[in-house]
Amino acid sequence: MNYPIIYEDNDWLAVDKATGVTTHAARFGDIGIVEWLALHQNRELHVCSRLDKGTSGILLFAKHAKASKQAQGIHEQQTSQKSYRFVSTKRYKDSRGGKRQKDSWQVTEPLAGKKCLTKFRLLEKGHGYFCYEAVIGRGRTHQIRQHAAMSGVPILGDTEYGGKDFTRLCLHCCEVHWPGIRQDIISSQPDSFSLLLAGKNGLVIEGAIAWERRLGWPALVTNSFRLIQRGELSLPVSIDLYESFLSIASFSEELGSAILKKKIAPLLEYLSTKITWKGVILRCHIKNPHQKKLIHDVLSWGDPVPEQILALEHDLAFGVNLNDSQHVGLFLDQRDSRRRVHKIAGSRRVANLFSFTCSFSAAALDGGAEVVFSVDLAGSTLARGKDNFAYNAMDIEHRGKFIEEDVCKWLNRQERRLLADPDSFSYWDLIICDPPVFASAGRGRSFHVQKQWPELARQIRLLLSEKGVALFANNHRAGNASFYLAELKKHFDKVTQLSAPLDFPSLQGQPDHVRIYWCEV
Repeated sequence: MNYPIIYEDNDWLAVDKATGVTTHAARFGDIGIVEWLALHQNRELHVCSRLDKGTSGILLFAKHAKASKQAQGIHEQQTSQKSYRFVSTKRYKDSRGGKRQKDSWQVTEPLAGKKCLTKFRLLEKGHGYFCYEAVIGRGRTHQIRQHAAMSGVPILGDTEYGGKDFTRLCLHCCEVHWPGIRQDIISSQPDSFSLLLAGKNGLVIEGAIAWERRLGWPALVTNSFRLIQRGELSLPVSIDLYESFLSIASFSEELGSAILKKKIAPLLEYLSTKITWKGVILRCHIKNPHQKKLIHDVLSWGDPVPEQILALEHDLAFGVNLNDSQHVGLFLDQRDSRRRVHKIAGSRRVANLFSFTCSFSAAALDGGAEVVFSVDLAGSTLARGKDNFAYNAMDIEHRGKFIEEDVCKWLNRQERRLLADPDSFSYWDLIICDPPVFASAGRGRSFHVQKQWPELARQIRLLLSEKGVALFANNHRAGNASFYLAELKKHFDKVTQLSAPLDFPSLQGQPDHVRIYWCEV
């Protein structure tokens, strides 16, 4: 399945943009559609049309400079045409005709001193919502949004221009007529629009909007990704897809697994129209009042979840175990980071600290690293890392090294070697540091990421070569984000905070799911 790439020839590429994703990154470190295609598909494209972050639908790109120049001529001659659909809570009334309701009208009000025309038409109404079509030629910034507001039908979710607050901007580019492309390019109306018009509410609409934040983008490079992020639903859950099995985690102590299964059934029925799965495992974290620790209320249905599933990502395979109560073995929120590591790893000496099951190590080795050291205190996770190397037929004997040791001790030993003989010390070209928030360090000692972070930053910078790079990450959601960033800036010339993959969207009022920092000497 190649969706959301909806059209491609030698000159043009058209894709279906998800809501909440920018066309182009607003700052270095963010990832818009342009950056995603460059990172994951090595495509260098020229933007022919832009959509606002909240707007979904058709984006058109030129694949080379000649086509880009042709696109500029098409815009200047105004021979293209784009059709949008949007939802409003208001019915259009013609103020010039005594407030008469009309089904079609047009607005010619200039924007930013430039001429523009928007043709509107009412398509459908239901349950207090109205779906309109808006047709434009060469668009101006926020043209449809402003002209809709001027017409008294502000777009649902567009609070900037008077629309009612909603979890997405209900504006979608559904059809593009483009000279040089034989057929018109089509993108179907978002499910959330249709559900609103049909009077649906609750989890199904929340699930539809969650899907519209992702569409099929992760599936272009992996068979395992997040379907629902914590905070996207009125229920406190997250849902991940691994190959053909769903892993649902509940963050409520009040809802048991049986009750939650019943409540979530309509959402799963909706998601089954988008993806296919064989079985589900639902895990509720609740406190044991006697032992004062977390226990697990687990429920499964469908096909039994196998002990080992292969999560595929680009050309790599990683073993995951959904039956493991601690962690399945792969951090989905580091997918983009693994790809960045893969792209720069060529001929570098790499150290992967707190390596867990060594997915970063595999990505670096696959990217051509000279050698990769995976350092972790837990021998069981390193054993799973060796399995991941085996799945990918990687060289464990020479280029892949597995060090079962406390990371802080390993760093101290490296620093002593450097200070003892700087001239013969082998500096590291790339260091990955993704520590846990808290962990036992053995013999009654413990590791706290906030306490250890400044020393990690200092030592890693010390061990890097002149053109070295460090990738830091942590998921200390309750921690002070400014503190983590400031400590890195004390030691590195350039620190860029990276956005998480698009299936881990930033949600209003919610802390970042994970903080990722790209640090350069």
